[in-house]
Amino acid sequence: MKTELVHSYRGDVFTSSKIVAEKISGSKDQHRNLVKTIETLIEKANFGSRADANVFTHNSGSVFRKSTFKNKQGRIYPMFEMNEQAYMYLVMQLGQYKNALQIQGLFISAFTMMKQALQNQNNNVFIETRNQGKLARKNETDAIKLLTEHAESERGKPMSYPLYSTYTQMTNKNIRFLMDTKEGKPLRDLATIEQLGFISVIDGRVERCIMDGLERKLPYKEIYKYAKDEVEKLVDALGFKKIETKPSDV
Repeated sequence: MKTELVHSYRGDVFTSSKIVAEKISGSKDQHRNLVKTIETLIEKANFGSRADANVFTHNSGSVFRKSTFKNKQGRIYPMFEMNEQAYMYLVMQLGQYKNALQIQGLFISAFTMMKQALQNQNNNVFIETRNQGKLARKNETDAIKLLTEHAESERGKPMSYPLYSTYTQMTNKNIRFLMDTKEGKPLRDLATIEQLGFISVIDGRVERCIMDGLERKLPYKEIYKYAKDEVEKLVDALGFKKIETKPSDV
């Protein structure tokens, strides 16, 4: 699994020096400096290397993994991946970076949520709830497929954009009580069991609105507005902050 800030690897959660540097300043020079900082930290803090010479560990549980990345021009540069303990070790060395303190909360939350996601993979109740959610989601996408056929019949030509994406964006805007990726898409695998239940209810409401609108032969744009209004009412009823959406979504 992967988010904007962290990813899972062999049961642990990691971020990278490249991501940290981008959040600090977005400067390539800062990343080069950060790599040097990590190399100095590994040496001074007596990190030991495993059989794999590119993996450095500390008795605190900190793990740095030396790796590389390729830029848009195809050039390869060194970087380090680090688990949460290693990141916290590194944070103490980042006082010279003006945005270091501001990003700490973002990374701590990202590590916490990803660790929860890894635990969820072994939780039978979560797995069952997630499977039920997938069924609700499938019913919704099946309804959107029927709606697309209805819309194309109404327009007399194929849709110029996928209704599936339009409805997904609308739903995502209304379930931001979870967490967001850079693109604003909630990560359902990182949700709690309770949150998954809420999402399933919302997906189910969208599906029922679409099917009701089709049965009443409403124009496809009216069906979208109907579903959007009902979802926002539901989110308000559940006690979450209403996210405003643009009136020209469709």
